[in-house]
Amino acid sequence: MRKIRFGQAFAVLVVGSCAMAGGMVRAEPVEVVTVQAARSQKVAQTHYGVPVREITISSSVSYADLDLATPKGIKELEKRIRETATSSCKEMDVKFPVEGYGEADCIKHAVDGAMSEASKIIAAKGGPVPK
Repeated sequence: MRKIRFGQAFAVLVVGSCAMAGGMVRAEPVEVVTVQAARSQKVAQTHYGVPVREITISSSVSYADLDLATPKGIKELEKRIRETATSSCKEMDVKFPVEGYGEADCIKHAVDGAMSEASKIIAAKGGPVPK
């Protein structure tokens, strides 16, 4: 039989209590749109020889402070998405440069993907859906 010291028993009690309390906490929904800058390129190989071909940088753009039922709020969200996409694509180009790779294409795809997600959120908030 194993003896448990007071310190160990206390630690188990605290961890168990935190786990139970954590289950009772309700988190508020996070109001973000995900911007993904991605490109396909063989950058690595798994242990089994399978090539790793996609690089993605994901960033979150918050809209918690915006009123997406107004054109002003929507325009600001679009601006934030474009700035984040531009920054992410530039970061990717620095970390993983590829000859002939178009940063403009990366930005366009990242913005298009994020705006698709944003359009659904805007519609749910009662705003006019951007084109």
